[in-house]
Formats: sequence, structure tokens, C-alpha cells
Amino acid sequence: MRTLTSAALHGAIVVLAALAALRASDPVLTVAVVALVAVLMTWFAALPAEDDASRIGETGTLAGLTLAIVGRSPWGNLLPVLAVQAVVAVAIGAAANALADQLGPTLVIGEPSLAVAAIAATLAGLTAAWVTLAIDGTAPVALAGVPAVVAGGTGPIALVVVFHPAATLGLATAGLLPWDVAAVAVAASTAAAVIGTYAISALLPAAE
Repeated sequence: MRTLTSAALHGAIVVLAALAALRASDPVLTVAVVALVAVLMTWFAALPAEDDASRIGETGTLAGLTLAIVGRSPWGNLLPVLAVQAVVAVAIGAAANALADQLGPTLVIGEPSLAVAAIAATLAGLTAAWVTLAIDGTAPVALAGVPAVVAGGTGPIALVVVFHPAATLGLATAGLLPWDVAAVAVAASTAAAVIGTYAISALLPAAE
């Protein structure tokens, strides 16, 4: 129950932060806000737990997938975390879509093409795998903001959350991303995270 509650909270905060940040006057501020939220959520998840299992996977499915592959998080947590974050993100996105007139205009510079979405998501997925493994080791939690910077700097600003699959679905529900773009982004980021995890693990095996 703690895992699902934490996952739901993390997913909700990232979606809400992205929806708010996309209404900023400057895309740099948008990326900074999303990156800062990612860092804070990862820091919270990385706090010492009663057992040796990593809680970083609760921040999003890419982190959970990466840690499950290397044996640092239970595979059984992946589907529940994905489900609860997707439900929360879609609910928040639907509410934001219904309240769009009251919330004001959104900073959306250009509509992402499928190719751009695939490239941005692939880079974000690879970066997310590296960051997750690094933070789960001894690297500073501040690295958790890197995927957001990579995602926000490789395409239209609405792609800033492609490192977080549930948040991507939330933005699509809110009408800020086309559904086909969101689907490509989720698939590309997930595949890239898997490939990146295996590649990084092979090059830099964890110390026994």
C-alpha cells in the first residue's frame, strides 16, 4: 500500500507541476520547474527505508523498470505502479482539460511530430536509465533533473515530461499532446530505458 500511495503522489505532483509549468512565460522556466520537481520527488523516494530495496522506482515506471532489471526493485511492483500513476495522471489531465478556459493559455511552442517525439523520448529514456542507476549508487540526487532537461531541450516544450510515461498520458488527456505523439513517446522512452539499462549494466557492472 505504501508503494502505491507513494507512486500515486509522485505521479500527481509531476503532472500538476508540468501543467502549471507549461503556463509559464518562458520555456526555460518550464523545464527548470519540472526538473526541480523530479529532483525533489527522487530525493524523497531515496530516503532510507527499512529494507534494502530501492524506492526510487516509485517515482515513475522508467525508474522502476530500470531497477527491476538490475534486481533492485521487485518486478511485481511495476504493473501496480504503472496502473495507479496512469489513472491519477489521466484524471488530473481530464480535469485540466475541462478547466482549460479557467486555467489560462498554455506555453506550447510547436506541435511535436512523431519523429521528434521518438527522438526526444529515446534520449530521455536512455538518460533516465543512466540517472536511475547512478542515483541508486552513490551519485547525487540532483541528477534526477537531467532527463527533464534532455526532454525539454530536444523538441517542443510539451515533450518536457516524456521521461515520465504517466505524466505523458496526463498531458495528452489535457489536450497538450496529440495521442499518437504520446503513444510514440511512451513506447520509445520505455524501449530506450530497457536498452540503456542493459547497456550500462554491461559496461559498468554493479560492485558485489
